[in-house]
Amino acid sequence: SSGINAEYGGVSGYPLDKLRTLVELSSVKIDVVLSYSKYTLHDTQLLTYLPWFTEQGVGVINASPFSMGLLTEPGPPSWHPARPATREAAKAAVEFCKSEGYPITRLALKFALFTEPSIPVTLVGCENKEQLLENLTVQKEGITQDENILINTIREKFFSDSHSWEGIGEEKYWGKVKKEMEKASTMYWKMQSATQD
Repeated sequence: SSGINAEYGGVSGYPLDKLRTLVELSSVKIDVVLSYSKYTLHDTQLLTYLPWFTEQGVGVINASPFSMGLLTEPGPPSWHPARPATREAAKAAVEFCKSEGYPITRLALKFALFTEPSIPVTLVGCENKEQLLENLTVQKEGITQDENILINTIREKFFSDSHSWEGIGEEKYWGKVKKEMEKASTMYWKMQSATQD
């Protein structure tokens, strides 16, 4: 024995169906799942899976209420997996919030923290002390009726369609796997023919 013991275990991932499958099939008890970008202004799929995780006694952490930068004024990084339509909708929502004099990050965080009491924990990243202090201020303030109205307006106006990017990374991954398998197969047959000559 190495002397290392883990009292609790958890998994993290983007596709909620895969997190559920991991919990169902694991031979080790999974105590918590961390789901990111699945309870945000643009995607609320976590609500579909939350009752099942709760029934299984699995804790849920909702992470990335800013959707990995998508719901920020600077916008997402170049590697962000969102589809172009989602990027455009988010950009339009950011501009709309600016025109209303309200930063989208405040609304995104308030949405994640205060609109669904059955989500027990939301994990928020910070790049600096100022962001940390701003996030703490948002948490202390709570949410007003006017903010709820603005949130609902944004969701209806910009995110009424599904804005998940599920499967995009998988398509790229399996495309790369297929290419590598084809290369390996070609190399194998070349080696086979070279040994037969």
